[in-house]
Parts: sequence; structure tokens; C-alpha cells
Amino acid sequence: MAPKGGAVFFTCLVLLANAASACIFIFGDAPNATGARPSMLKPETFFDFHVLGQDWGGLCATGTEQSPIDFPKGTNSGYAATAPRTWFYYPDLVSDGNLEVINTGHNIQVQWGNMPYSGEILIPNRGTADAHVQDVLNYDASEMRTMAKGYPAQFHFHTASEHTMEGHYFPLEMHIVNLIDESELPGCDGACVAPVGTLFREVEEGDNPFLEQILKYASMTEGEVTLVPDGESIDLSYVMRSDAKYLQYKGGLTTPPCIEGFLWHVFTHESYVSRSQMNRFKELMSFKSCTIGAVPAGENATTAARKLHGADGVARHMLPAEQIHHRATYVDASGSRRQLLQDDDEVVCEAAAYGYNNRRV
Repeated sequence: MAPKGGAVFFTCLVLLANAASACIFIFGDAPNATGARPSMLKPETFFDFHVLGQDWGGLCATGTEQSPIDFPKGTNSGYAATAPRTWFYYPDLVSDGNLEVINTGHNIQVQWGNMPYSGEILIPNRGTADAHVQDVLNYDASEMRTMAKGYPAQFHFHTASEHTMEGHYFPLEMHIVNLIDESELPGCDGACVAPVGTLFREVEEGDNPFLEQILKYASMTEGEVTLVPDGESIDLSYVMRSDAKYLQYKGGLTTPPCIEGFLWHVFTHESYVSRSQMNRFKELMSFKSCTIGAVPAGENATTAARKLHGADGVARHMLPAEQIHHRATYVDASGSRRQLLQDDDEVVCEAAAYGYNNRRV
């Protein structure tokens, strides 16, 4: 359940004996994200999920094609895709040492950058000079002349789900972000995106092997990137089927800046997540108890923070400071916002309560 009200309050205790302070932070605000200092961050890009997106402004508040949505009649709604259909091809991701599992501070994300990957989608369109990714929703099937090719760039997870079926939330949702070059669809005007959503139902026992491959490398530290070892794979084909039925609609980003003009696909077949795996996802996105104190002599804050990462031989590094979306500040008991980190601070964080990272509109 989300906290009530529109403001976030953190519990902070000053421990006079060792000049450290202990605070509770929601997912995305934990100050041990990079060891970076507040001057290196971009507060104007900050957002969090403390009221599930109800406090986001701009297009998030005024847009007409916002995501997510509820499908009021579930899989029997008028959103069901008919011919011609999008074609999906998501083979397994086999790491060459550059496959990344990232705790972005907003979600758990898997991306592969320049690593070769043959996944693709084909989207029906009119093949005209103003062809748009949403054409399949606006025109008769007889007008669809060609297929535009798109490529998956990354996928990430939300807990609980963002899309709902007849008002029902699922415990977990995965989004694959597919990008289409504007040369394929000139009418897109910078927003040629076709996301794909998969919903997960919870089961008592029996871990999902696909999710286990990701949870194995997901870090509790916000901003940490884990490199999947060379030769290991993430089996996307386990949950994605090329002939899958899906719902489709006009939508946009589910996080700020909430840009619109996307063609959304949400599969009608559900995958599954075990209860223990679901608890691990909620822990990764948890409220964190962080103790802030002095860094031991001879170390800097980044070195001290890296002690938390373990020594299992898996390659890890931190996202650049400008990509971390926390404010490195807190609200004290009087309501005043205070700077949290100083150059000689050490931060130690641990999970305090299960968290969430889903938008509700």
C-alpha cells in the first residue's frame, strides 16, 4: 500500500556516539547509490513512486494518451489485436560479457548496449511518407502495405503491475522497450516506440527459470550495474512467444516525462513468479534503512560503498552519477530539507520493508 498524502517523510536518528545518522528511504532515494556527491546529481530529473505517480506534473498530468491503462473487459475487451498483427522474435540473450543487469533506482533493468542480439519485432503500417507506429490502430487492415522493423533495447520490471485486467493488479509486470528507426516510420516524430508488456501471476512454489537468471545478478544497491558473465544466457524465449495474442492501444512512457505516441502491446497470456521470487523483487525495490557516518581513514566514499557489493567474482560497476535519480537530501522532523551526504560520509543501507515501483493512473 502506498503512503498517504503527497509528501515523503524519512525517519532519521542522529547517533551522537559515533556521529552517524540512520534514515529510512523509499526506493530510488537511498544515498549509497554511487557515492556521488549532491553537486553531481540532476535534481530536475528526479521522480519516485511514493504516491504511485499521482504527484508527477507536466504531460504526466495533462496527456491524453497516458499509460498504463485498465482493460475493463480483460482479454475480451475491444483492445484485442486483429490481423494484420505485430510479429515478435525474442531469442535468448547470450552474454558476451557486456549483458547488464542494472538497479537504476527506478527498476531492475536488463540491457545489452552494443552486444549483438538478433531480437526484433515487425509492425504493420501503410508504408507512406507519414506512416506512424500507431497506424495499425487508425486504419483498415486492407491499408497496411508493409512491416516496419523494430529492435528491443532493454527490458525492466514493475512491482506491482502497471496495466490491470478488469481492475485487477498482478504482482509483477515486465516491459520490453522496442525502438523503430524513423526512416521506417517517418510520421513518428521522435517517439517511434512499441513497448511490450507481460503480466506475471504469483504461485506458491516453483521458481520461474527466466526470472531466476535476472535475480541472480540484480543488486540491492541503486545505480549498480552487474555484468552477466560471458557465455551465460537470459532465456527471453521462456516467457515470450512469437504467436502470442495481445491487447494494443495508444499510449506512452509510464514514467516522466510521460511522452506519448507509442503503440503498446500487452500479452494476454500470463507468465508466473513464485512467492519467494516476488519477495526478492519487492526487497530489491524496498524501503531502505541507511546509516550515514564517517569514512574510515585512507578510503573515499566510493571505496567504502563498494565493500557492500561482495566478492563473488562477478564484474560490477556504478552508473554515472548524472544517471542516478536520487536527491541525496532528506526531510527532517521540522519539514526542512537537509543535505544528506558530505564528502567524507560513508553510507551503509539494508532493506527495511518491501517496496514498489508502479504507476497508477
